[in-house]
Amino acid sequence: MLLIKNLKITDTAYGGAGVGRSEDGQVVFINNTVEGDIVNARVIEDKKDFLNAQLDKIIKPSKLRIKPLCPYSKDCGGCSFAHIDYDAQINIKENIIKNALRKYPFELPKINVFKSATIGYRLRVKAQARKGKVGFYAHKSQDFIPVENCVIIKERLFSKIKTFAEKNEVTGSIYAIENEEGISLAFINAESINLIDTAIFDGMSVNGKKYGLSKMNFNTPYGAVSVNHSSFFQANRYLLEQFQERGISLVFNGLNIVELYAGAGFFSSGLQTAGSYKGCECDKAASELGKNLGYNIKNMKAEKFIEKLSSCDTLFLDPPREGVSKKVINEIMRLRPFEIIYVSCNPITLARDIMKLSDSYKILSYDFFDMYPNTYHIESIVKLVRYNSASLLK
Repeated sequence: MLLIKNLKITDTAYGGAGVGRSEDGQVVFINNTVEGDIVNARVIEDKKDFLNAQLDKIIKPSKLRIKPLCPYSKDCGGCSFAHIDYDAQINIKENIIKNALRKYPFELPKINVFKSATIGYRLRVKAQARKGKVGFYAHKSQDFIPVENCVIIKERLFSKIKTFAEKNEVTGSIYAIENEEGISLAFINAESINLIDTAIFDGMSVNGKKYGLSKMNFNTPYGAVSVNHSSFFQANRYLLEQFQERGISLVFNGLNIVELYAGAGFFSSGLQTAGSYKGCECDKAASELGKNLGYNIKNMKAEKFIEKLSSCDTLFLDPPREGVSKKVINEIMRLRPFEIIYVSCNPITLARDIMKLSDSYKILSYDFFDMYPNTYHIESIVKLVRYNSASLLK
């Protein structure tokens, strides 16, 4: 493998890798580095336009570099920012957001930052198990990294995962989630298992066979939200309420509110008290969880749902990482809602969609929630308003 010597890291890419340039000007991406590092690195992949390299030696460490709390962070693929000072992590993520929106035609508002505790914040996780040992995959591979502890997961939840894997000699994947009352669910996809203890989790699914509870509730300021073994739910126990309250507070009350990608009703619980509300979710199990709690969520794809609408004042969006489809963008431009609240887990697709709307919509506020400290992930809530309505809100 080609060795690149004395490479200076000058930036951080979305995805977590440090960025430098070789002597001939080629961009080089290197994990476990940070801006200010001077390193030697070995090229592991030549993509012509850029190189992927593996850290070989730190010649001079950056002032932003710290000793990770987790002894597995260099090998485990979970915490790509564990070696970076937390305030520096925040600055790096803000710069990623600004860089994604560098072609935005207006001045960006000040980014509101919501920080989190960095230890024990995760209330859900997908772990791997090999012959009863728990671990995670290495970065961009399926190499198994066994761990005795994980500093970002709730201690009680990780203990349950370890105990279950060991007692039942599991090889496979374990997705587990726990609420603040200590009730937990697990979804186990086992290649091999000697199932002798089904009481560690309050409910679980093992290769499709159900035991115990099939769902549980998270209590929020706006009401309960149900989750089952496989439905999506936010992961940060410390920012959960703030995240929900901020999204709902951005809605101008009393209007005709439409929510796309509603999931099981995390935001719906508050939105339907703010005005005339209706929402949709393409996942049947998630929409049923919401409907069972009284939330007006139809099981329908966003594209089909929005094309049937004749009016909308407030559009609330919480799409998957892929962002909003071209069809939905076109329907938004047809409906011309007064305001759009866009919740995003991917600043790249968020910026793409904002640019597509920028002929008619302007960013009024941008909130960055650090829901995943020590990782590259970025959660945002952006409020957009129509040009002719933006002046009314200044």
